[in-house]
Amino acid sequence: MLKVLLYICLSVVALFLLCAVGAWSWVRWEYHLPSEQHVRREFESHRADYIRIVTLLQKDPSAKYINGDGKVDIDGIHSRFVPEYRDLIRKIGAKFVCVREDGSMEFTLGGYGGPISSDSYIGVRYFPKNPIGSPPGWTQTVVSSLDSTKLPQENGSVATGLYVVAIEPEWFIFRFEYQE
Repeated sequence: MLKVLLYICLSVVALFLLCAVGAWSWVRWEYHLPSEQHVRREFESHRADYIRIVTLLQKDPSAKYINGDGKVDIDGIHSRFVPEYRDLIRKIGAKFVCVREDGSMEFTLGGYGGPISSDSYIGVRYFPKNPIGSPPGWTQTVVSSLDSTKLPQENGSVATGLYVVAIEPEWFIFRFEYQE
């Protein structure tokens, strides 16, 4: 009887440890940003596709947010599907694209966030030489590295901000952080 109880206790402890390790692994995978080097390689291997989609989006004033399926959110209620956007977004591996009022564009390649949690995103940012007016919202801060340890800290994590590393004159790798 004592042996059976010992086996049951060991099984429960092993199951608990397995669940804890699985949950920890899932959180690390789910909330992991691609590296700056990975984003740079993606840009370099798909540079022509990035230029093509920027050219298309500059001619489409209604496009402000485009999801990975090529669906353009027009006003928060109405949307339209653009197959060419979908094809290009899939080629470059973006989760979504945001077009800002000043003409800048963010191609998000990885990240996480939500309405009641902190946000963290990384990707490629296009910032035109001659932006239209002043940039709304976040002003980009040029840094030498997007590594968490090299960025400004606040309460033990990366401070809220839009951090960029230059790739080319109008192209940057960006990291956006928003702490709740």
